Amino acid sequence: MNKNIITHIKDNEIVDTLKTIFKELQLIELKIFEYEEFFHALMHVDPKMFIVEINDVKNPYLKIIKIMKKSVLTRDVPIIVITKSKSKELFDQLCHLDIQAIIYPPLYISIMKLTIESVLKSEKDREMLLSTQDIQTVQTVMISSLATLAEYRDPETGEHIKRTQNYVKALATTLRKDGLFVDELTDENIELIYMSVPLHDIGKVAIKDNILLKPGRLSGSEFETMKTHTTLGYETLINVGSKLKSSAFLEYAADVAYTHHEKYDGTGYPMGLKGDEIPLIGRLMAVADVYDALVSKRVYKESMTHSDAIDIIRSGDGTHFDPRIVACTLKLEATFQNISQTYIDADHLYKSNSQLATLLENNLLKKILVVEDSRIVRTITKNQLVALGFEVDEAEDGVVGLQKVQSNKYDLILLDLEMPRMNGYEMATEVKKMSQHPIMIAITAADFNITLTELKTFGIMGLILKPLDFNRIATNYAEILRAKE
Repeated sequence: MNKNIITHIKDNEIVDTLKTIFKELQLIELKIFEYEEFFHALMHVDPKMFIVEINDVKNPYLKIIKIMKKSVLTRDVPIIVITKSKSKELFDQLCHLDIQAIIYPPLYISIMKLTIESVLKSEKDREMLLSTQDIQTVQTVMISSLATLAEYRDPETGEHIKRTQNYVKALATTLRKDGLFVDELTDENIELIYMSVPLHDIGKVAIKDNILLKPGRLSGSEFETMKTHTTLGYETLINVGSKLKSSAFLEYAADVAYTHHEKYDGTGYPMGLKGDEIPLIGRLMAVADVYDALVSKRVYKESMTHSDAIDIIRSGDGTHFDPRIVACTLKLEATFQNISQTYIDADHLYKSNSQLATLLENNLLKKILVVEDSRIVRTITKNQLVALGFEVDEAEDGVVGLQKVQSNKYDLILLDLEMPRMNGYEMATEVKKMSQHPIMIAITAADFNITLTELKTFGIMGLILKPLDFNRIATNYAEILRAKE
């Protein structure tokens, strides 16, 4: 269940109050300090709410909220504004922004908690009811249709659906921004595409488990059976659509179910469509589905690295995939990787990081400090480590990181090398001067010439390239522990 809340609060007392409430409600807070980060976070975090402190009419978040309310992709994100201002001008502007609540300090935990719970409940009710009778009819008829297939199951996880939805949305919005497919990629259509993506493999629920869950390679006849999930899904959704007067949503859903395995050069299935004969949603989904299949663990294979998956997408330029969508994917490499890490499968997270989990179980590693200037990377890393059971603190640069080390005890510091104010080398130099200090492992995404021997002169005992491989971190940490014995 999505529990993400984006906040922009400067008042420390308010920050502490919200922290207490979020902990009680089991919500995950992503703090934004610079508004340039906000839209990046909004795209990748899919927040349940945005809570912002605004104390004057010149605050840039007033403009940001106006932009949010104009986009079909963000207009339904609930917003709570906390303000100390008694200005009538500010109050009037806030009243015209369709926000859920305006709160004046002092904040009382019980009242603020009720407000947040009320907004979340209203949002849940809105999602359940949706907005029109037509969509309600779609839901009712679809549930009835899918009930006939209840004896079968689709092995893909809910996280796979979230990942592919977000890959496709990122591609669609960027393609439009670049002036491509602008007639089709309107705000409304992008939202319909986003909504329909979860149904791309709906036909798999009619594929028997001995084929769908087979751990090895499928035989020729088994693969032919598996391929029928495209036509089965299409026929189911077309049948649902025939019961409605009109549903653009189901038209997109039927298209993506039918054509996401078509290839740009005409060698795909089920129809062998070529080039622009393939609906745009099918071409978008082809890239998203292949990338996610490559980087995800399946019953028949292990996961692949992000860079290897991107190489395969690149190699399919003009054959498997639309060249324009490949170019857009390469432009969004970091975005794809962030999405894959944000919605990582919980069981896969634990199993794929078994070495790290073993260190925790044996009480060899418990508390970790992540020092990283990228807020999104820092938050994703922290959330994954917390999910594994570790105690995790974070710092945005060496200055803050050093302060935390001076006042807390850590087993491990994951230390970005390239940071503003005080970089990783400078922080490590200061930490090294302490009589007892944590193990430090450097993390970097940049090309570098420095060797581990040189890093050790700074007190850094290990080096890991981003994106972080937690098992490699565990291996490094264990080797450093053995060397210290």
